[in-house]
Amino acid sequence: MHRLISSKDVAARLGVSQATVSRAVAKGLLHPALITPGGHRRFSLEDVEAFAVGLLDEPDGARLLTTGEAARLLGVSQPTLNRAVRRGRLHATVTTPGGHRRFDSAELRAALYFEGPA
Repeated sequence: MHRLISSKDVAARLGVSQATVSRAVAKGLLHPALITPGGHRRFSLEDVEAFAVGLLDEPDGARLLTTGEAARLLGVSQPTLNRAVRRGRLHATVTTPGGHRRFDSAELRAALYFEGPA
């Protein structure tokens, strides 16, 4: 039998929020293997891992991007990207000692895929 995991576990594995997982389900991009009587979704671990490989498969590998690079990847201005961070729509992977944000390219591609531009 396939191992089933919660939407919280899916979010943790994909490095996204639970809301992003819910949007992926609503858009038909990810399908729960089971919905409990209480309405909780359970996902096949194998399906989630296959989905993650498809999302994160970058020819040159994932890397950290500057704010400017991240904005260009998403097709938005730097102020728009910064606003999305302040509103909690995007999250910097790291903040340098100088206060500069760095974004994981794979996570941004997943956010763009699920949610559209910031």
